[in-house]
Amino acid sequence: MTQKEALKPARKRTTWGSYGAFLIAAIGSSIGLGNIWKFPYEAGLHGGGTFLIVYLPSVLLVALPLMVSELMIGRIGKSHPVQSIRVIVARWRLSTLWPSIGWLGMLTSLIIFSYYSVVAGWTLYYVMNSAAGAFENVPAEIVQRSFGVLLSNTEQLLIWHSVFVLIVVLVLAQDIRKGLEMLMRFLMPLFIAAVVWLFYFAADVGNMPAALEFMFTVRWEFLTFELFVSALTQALFSMSIGMGILMMYGAYLSDHRPLIGAAVIITVFDTAIALIMSVMIFAIVFAFGMRPDSGAGLIFETLPVAFSQIQENSVWISTTFFSLMFAAALFSGLALLEPAIAWLSERYEMGRRQAAWMVGVIVWAFGLLSIFSYSDFNFAFYYFGVERLGGYFDFFNILSTHVLMPLTALFIALFAGWVISREEALKSLQVRAGISFTLWRLFTRYTAPLFLIITLLMVLFVPA
Repeated sequence: MTQKEALKPARKRTTWGSYGAFLIAAIGSSIGLGNIWKFPYEAGLHGGGTFLIVYLPSVLLVALPLMVSELMIGRIGKSHPVQSIRVIVARWRLSTLWPSIGWLGMLTSLIIFSYYSVVAGWTLYYVMNSAAGAFENVPAEIVQRSFGVLLSNTEQLLIWHSVFVLIVVLVLAQDIRKGLEMLMRFLMPLFIAAVVWLFYFAADVGNMPAALEFMFTVRWEFLTFELFVSALTQALFSMSIGMGILMMYGAYLSDHRPLIGAAVIITVFDTAIALIMSVMIFAIVFAFGMRPDSGAGLIFETLPVAFSQIQENSVWISTTFFSLMFAAALFSGLALLEPAIAWLSERYEMGRRQAAWMVGVIVWAFGLLSIFSYSDFNFAFYYFGVERLGGYFDFFNILSTHVLMPLTALFIALFAGWVISREEALKSLQVRAGISFTLWRLFTRYTAPLFLIITLLMVLFVPA
């Protein structure tokens, strides 16, 4: 692509209906299943409070400054991730290798969606079965085995995976304001109400003191290399770093809104939801004498057993919880496909509807590898001394979150901190040269790259 083509503006710039709409969409993308499914089981595996002492600094020193950086890049380029970086590269005659950041981000988001949609399918299965009372007054061992039965039922996995992809495509095929933005405005208040209601329920029937002790007590024996990698990559995953999402959302935002304040709001909301959901889940787990370290099955094996033992309103509680999970999955699912759809639409000058269906078919087909990981394509491998039995599902999870995401985040830190000039950064962030800007620049240039390099070295060398 020539410099003139790179600087050519998009056919028609898409924008958010309001600043509030941007915040809702960005918060939604960061909440996702990362906070309701992945964060609790990672915390459960790594000692609760021990996980937090690595996770929280990773959020503040790495994820938050990189969120600001991605939003800034999107604002400058005003397009999809690849084109946004090309605009900056062409303007200052930089290396043409830098747009690879955009390609890496979009590749990462598509790989994540391919197995993420399978997990979202699990939530749909549990919503329907909970609503039908399938787990009510059923022996605990049968409820616990239901998840394993689901994983071995390829037809069920395929149906729910397809339904989720279809819903996402139908929403994203619409204009950004009529589709994604409108849905987020409708679902977010319901999501918050469900979180509040479920937390009140957990405080009433759960073992809240045990949950709080677990989440805020440091157990040094859990501090390992694997915990460091899991906590830092969870911070990136939870806040949508390294996927191209935030560049895309920044491109849709008006030029006069300050970005650092927005990033802080999103971070506080994201972290609060993660902590609230974890305490709520562990309160229920401990109340019914169950273990917090059951890994990825914590939500789909352990919690249904606890719900089945509740004497009153178990159907309502279980259905509400898994509906909340589905809403969270939908928030992130929409965000994960938006960059690729925007790229396809702009690059080949096709309508959003056609682009959405093309991307949807691709990720649907790619998701089949994760679906068949529990049957025909099953294989196992060791990672950080633990045998991973999920085949391509586990492989894509580790590849995207432990390799591609921190690698993309590292390049974003170098590009935003060292390539974009100080003057351009001040102008784009809409801030003065004060303490917030100084801290952002310091963390982006030095702290974040250091953490990310250490993480990548651990991933490459420690498991072996």
